[in-house]
Amino acid sequence: MTCDHKPVWVNEIAVTACPDCGRIDWLSTSGPVDPAEAVAALFGSYDLLGPIDALGAPSPWVLAYAPPTPRRRRNLDALPKRVWLKAGPHLWLAHDGGILLLATTQSLMFENLTRGA
Repeated sequence: MTCDHKPVWVNEIAVTACPDCGRIDWLSTSGPVDPAEAVAALFGSYDLLGPIDALGAPSPWVLAYAPPTPRRRRNLDALPKRVWLKAGPHLWLAHDGGILLLATTQSLMFENLTRGA
């Protein structure tokens, strides 16, 4: 099977998300973007709803986030629905079209994602 990774631009970030191989690449006009920076740029304004049960998730910790406005929900459109994608080291994401789920295998990352909430 050969995956066809076509970038979808969301503001300054190009996202290539493949449900077949389960990975995401983050790019800009100048090349690769750090996954943490890309996730922050696309979803940093989302509101933390809280932790949820990690049933079926690739990690023990899952956090749910909601977009602050309908316009920001469109950032999710660059990603396939209902599939866990490896967004970066120790970080996976999924969504259902309205709620973003972030999963991590590191307790420190989980604490950082919930800081200030």
